[in-house]
Amino acid sequence: MTIRNGLYVAFAFVVAIMLVGCSGGSGSGSGPTPTNPISVVFVTAPPSTLSTGGTAGVAASVNNDTANGGVTWSVSCGSSSCGIFNPTSTTSGASTTYSAPGAVPSASTVTITATSVTDKTKSASATVTITAPSTPKIADGTYVYHLSGQDNNMSYYVGGAITVKSGSITGGEEDYTDADNLGTNSLIPASSSITFTNGNTQFVLATSDPNIGVNGVLTLRGTQVSATRFILSEFDSFGAATGSMDLQTSTATPSGGYAFATTGVDSTSDENQLSVGGILSFNNGALNTTGSIFDFNDANDNQNTGNAFVLLGQTFTSGAVSTPDQYGRISISLAPNSSVVKPFVLTGYVLDGKTVQVLESQSDSLNADLGGTMLAQGSNAGQFSTASVANTTYVHGAIGQDLNGPVTFGGYHTFASNGSVSGHLVVNDLTNTGRGIYSGATYTVSPLGRVVVSNIVPDAFSNAAFTFILYLDGNGNAVEIGADSIQETSGLAFAQNGLSDYEGTYALSGIGFLNGPAYEQPFGAVGPVTISNDNLSGFTDYTSQDQNLLSFAPTPFDTYSNTGVTGTESSSGLFQLTGLNSLSFSMSSGYAYYPIDSSRVMAIELDGNAMSLLMYENAQQTTASH
Repeated sequence: MTIRNGLYVAFAFVVAIMLVGCSGGSGSGSGPTPTNPISVVFVTAPPSTLSTGGTAGVAASVNNDTANGGVTWSVSCGSSSCGIFNPTSTTSGASTTYSAPGAVPSASTVTITATSVTDKTKSASATVTITAPSTPKIADGTYVYHLSGQDNNMSYYVGGAITVKSGSITGGEEDYTDADNLGTNSLIPASSSITFTNGNTQFVLATSDPNIGVNGVLTLRGTQVSATRFILSEFDSFGAATGSMDLQTSTATPSGGYAFATTGVDSTSDENQLSVGGILSFNNGALNTTGSIFDFNDANDNQNTGNAFVLLGQTFTSGAVSTPDQYGRISISLAPNSSVVKPFVLTGYVLDGKTVQVLESQSDSLNADLGGTMLAQGSNAGQFSTASVANTTYVHGAIGQDLNGPVTFGGYHTFASNGSVSGHLVVNDLTNTGRGIYSGATYTVSPLGRVVVSNIVPDAFSNAAFTFILYLDGNGNAVEIGADSIQETSGLAFAQNGLSDYEGTYALSGIGFLNGPAYEQPFGAVGPVTISNDNLSGFTDYTSQDQNLLSFAPTPFDTYSNTGVTGTESSSGLFQLTGLNSLSFSMSSGYAYYPIDSSRVMAIELDGNAMSLLMYENAQQTTASH
């Protein structure tokens, strides 16, 4: 995956003419032989209209070009993102593919130009009107959504479900939690809506709870991956958070083993980062304590020592899961077998029998602020061993806090059959940034699917040893927490499989913190991008907390619609992207990228401009009707 520069050939053509007089009378002779000038004409003309994200084949022929230089293709418009070509240069008469931008540009038109390589003063141009669908293509049904991010009260999580009929929201409910507030609310259909806005879909979710959103209303922007899936980012002044929305296909009560991981903050006045993960096993609504285990990592031991409180391999005395309501909402009550860790309750929304989005949105003794994901193990429950991960590579990304504040981790773990682990670890807390290689780490696998990866010492951060714990579902997916005294993080991990050259249209989501002048500003973004010939272009709807930190008052979050994103991809595993930093949208930042499979790529920022996790997910053409 390399960038190929066009080769331009300069050509000069000289004709010498000699005129000879032959008689003593009136002279006669022939004039110069005329030459036909080069001209460029479309063989396959661009269409008069094209929808956002659409593609069209175009071709141009160069007449009277004895050098056979062909043409180069370009596009211009009134916006920063006008579309791209693949390839950008063609021989005379050969076709290229034009991909329209993900959003309607200024003035709604782009100008496509084919220019002769031999004579750059000769070209052919055509104008294309870029259009957007009048309504989002979303299938009827119930959709489960979740968001993770930051508001003015630190860590902030939302989970819920909506019913959609003919493109309208007809019902739903929503749970949320931050360090100060929590609640469960019914949605108000008359004040909620789904609209298509300049290339993304906007979801307005209204409740009567003034502690969530703007006067009870959350506004989200979503990039459509398929007729039944959206990648989401909050787009209002309340917070910055990202997540997803998927068609619900099951509301069955969870049964069997589930891997789970959550993160957030504890109940202390310092709001220390807290991560909790493990395996939960359910049987007829009750927790099977012999098949369940959890790990607990708090940034402070609550004894004012400043030391982290890491409890690994803990058990439960009891637990239960409720029957789902009409939206798939459940309550999971858990009583740890510990005098330190208090009983807690997780609210979940069942998605498909495989995934449950969870958050701590109900009053409990732990009184923390947590959000995360549960993954069903199915027939794999209790059957795990070293062979479950040996000779595989898991790509992972996590976010949370370390000793310096907010942090992102990412990279990959490669598990050898002899119990050793090697890989990459990207660390970014704006004090320490970079990508390190490690080897010599070790791992153990319990029958429950708990994989402890210890003694990770990257060469770029050789003064630290990290521990991560992965909880497997047995189908190539895992959730993860940081389990050492340096960091409290949580995230997702995926078995690497079916890699390819990444070209086409993708939904891009990003979340993290900007290196602001006064503090670390949380941000979130989502939008459609196109990758062609290792060049990236597109846009995001972008939200970040204002850089002017307010004293004794909430600092608002600023929204930026249709912000252009451009960049390049290299064969060395790096993206260079512009347009993902509201401190300066012209700022270019570097990202290490890690392919997951043929349709998904994870990327982690490497520089001190910001700390961020990105996910690229291949977007399919959507044809759902209302």
